[in-house]
Amino acid sequence: MKNPVHSTSELARRLGLSRWTVSRALNGHAGINPETAARVRDEARKAGFSPSILGRGLRSGRTDLIGIIAPDLEEYFLTRKLSVLRLRIEEAGYHGIIQMTDSSAASERAALERFRTIRCTGVLTFASSLGPRDIGLQRLKEARIPCLQIDPLLKTSGITAGTDRLEAQRLTLEHLFSLGHRQIGVFGIDSSTTYGRQRYEGIAAACMAAGLSPEKSLRWFSREQPKDDFATGHALANEFAKAPQRPTAIVTINDRMALGAIRGLQENGLDVPRDISVIGYDNADFSAYSNPSLTTIDPQGETLMQGALDMILSPKNPGSFRVQPTLIVRQSTAAPSGDRQRNSCSCSV
Repeated sequence: MKNPVHSTSELARRLGLSRWTVSRALNGHAGINPETAARVRDEARKAGFSPSILGRGLRSGRTDLIGIIAPDLEEYFLTRKLSVLRLRIEEAGYHGIIQMTDSSAASERAALERFRTIRCTGVLTFASSLGPRDIGLQRLKEARIPCLQIDPLLKTSGITAGTDRLEAQRLTLEHLFSLGHRQIGVFGIDSSTTYGRQRYEGIAAACMAAGLSPEKSLRWFSREQPKDDFATGHALANEFAKAPQRPTAIVTINDRMALGAIRGLQENGLDVPRDISVIGYDNADFSAYSNPSLTTIDPQGETLMQGALDMILSPKNPGSFRVQPTLIVRQSTAAPSGDRQRNSCSCSV
């Protein structure tokens, strides 16, 4: 390594350039001649110099950091969202920093305070449990750091983004109704949670729009300590298979539960979709490769992440950003067969 440098000022003197030009070249800003930018980066590499992000924040009042607060990386679709978000942040010329929490208000509040201290450009939270007047959010607001809540657990007056879950359930139920199903089993959707309540309301509204009674058309299957995974779907399918007058279709909270349910149904001698139709939610990568391939809802996670980032970088018009989901029809749904279709239609209205 040639003589090291310890600041952008030293690097600028060595190159005979202004500190402003060197700083913008290192940070990837537009407006710098590509050859000059390449020369700056090459010299910085040879000199072992990497600019201090936090140091820039102390001088300018902002860093190029986007803070991300997430509760649980075990959730498959959240992991996908974070992966997409990281790429979008880098493409925009920023750096993402993730802070995991234990889903408590205290741990989320502590993460917000860390991001305020290091002067992030903005903060994105997933499944936030903080209300609009929480001290953590208020302190960010006072520091003029925008915070966008993605799928917040509570109603908030701040900027939010999410998938339209009511529309997702409307698409789900309308698809099954169009095939002739009138009795629907629902796996893993808990109306006591915010997300579950949104889905419950969407399912009930779709039933009523079709002239059906939710109380007569829907049967709910859940566990005392629910987990949205393959094992829970498998366990609920075993319970479903033993139920009298089984519904002809199953709606699940996500694709993992759907695949677990399909396996459980098959082990109980039931064919999907001949005997039972199954529909998931997430459009996970593996859903296209199951046997049968899974009909599912695509919540448009990439569109959601891009929209959320755009809002946090241009927060002049706070409000809500809602992504419209799409239905992906594959092999796991079909019309109910024979007597099951007649029985299904006779008891649903």
